[in-house]
Amino acid sequence: MVNNAMRSALLLLLTLSITACGFHLRGNIPLSDSVKNMYLSAPEGSFKEQLEEVLTRAGANLSSSPAGADVVLVVTNAASNRTIGTLDDQGKANSYNLVFKVNYILNDAEGTAIRPSKSLKESRRYNFDPSTVVETEAEEAELQISMEQDISLRIVRQLSTVTDFTPK
Repeated sequence: MVNNAMRSALLLLLTLSITACGFHLRGNIPLSDSVKNMYLSAPEGSFKEQLEEVLTRAGANLSSSPAGADVVLVVTNAASNRTIGTLDDQGKANSYNLVFKVNYILNDAEGTAIRPSKSLKESRRYNFDPSTVVETEAEEAELQISMEQDISLRIVRQLSTVTDFTPK
């Protein structure tokens, strides 16, 4: 009986200390109240959808127009690039490098920059086997999604540090 009480108390103490230090599970990064009411301007596609999802999980209220928002997150560029990583002895590609780059800026409602423009980049390498093209294409698609998610989380992490802005 005493051991169960001791374990429960220790578990409670551990839980309280972890939450007190600001620890959050990956993808659960709270935004400060000053930037929660936001409008997202980004190129249409899977990255915008991923970013909207991560922002919403972080507590953002995504406005349908810039006029109804305190801040405007403008993604000016979200582009992928694939280059040859390595060649085999016959000069054929046997690996590729994927790079996903995003540029963004956070503005207030009047269009003044709250934070300077930022550029983020994620890269992945995968092996290519011409006999398994379908599997390789699926792997490339999964890596693309992973890079988009990682950059979305990095953007939210950076936005969560905006504590010196007061909406008008």
